[in-house]
Amino acid sequence: MYFYSDMYENEKNLSEITRKINQQRKDIQIRLVNIDDPRNEELAELYGVNMVPLLIFLTPEGEIAAKRFLPLSAEDIVHEIAEKISKGQLPSPHVEETKTKIQEAFKSVTRRNELTDLVVEQIENDLVETSMEQEVEELISSHISAINHTVSDLLEIKKILQKFSKKSANFVV
Repeated sequence: MYFYSDMYENEKNLSEITRKINQQRKDIQIRLVNIDDPRNEELAELYGVNMVPLLIFLTPEGEIAAKRFLPLSAEDIVHEIAEKISKGQLPSPHVEETKTKIQEAFKSVTRRNELTDLVVEQIENDLVETSMEQEVEELISSHISAINHTVSDLLEIKKILQKFSKKSANFVV
């Protein structure tokens, strides 16, 4: 299923891309879902669509195999994911279990400021797009690295501000 908005994409162009992909691979059926159409609200809600464009790949049994925030015109990625599904590599129950555990663990994070909210939301959004174990590992590593750099930068900022503060340098958190 391809979720899109009239604001960003034209249905006629999308239909042409869909026909082309369907001609190349007979095992792919693409359903275009315009989120601006009120008749599609329930479907968008069912699949947790909060951003577009969003491609949701389903197995023949209707199980979600992968989600990607990318345009339908990224045909090479569409073919790559379809190939993994046809080979039985997707969906991966182990990866889905890991993603669920990470999302559950985030519920215990005390979100005291907007920066924390932003970081957690970004990780959760990025997590949606992972479907292979290697992708989850890369996501975790890149976010740990970004967080480490951010903490270091924030400590530097704190030192600068403390230099110019007329009050005691001891702050209560």
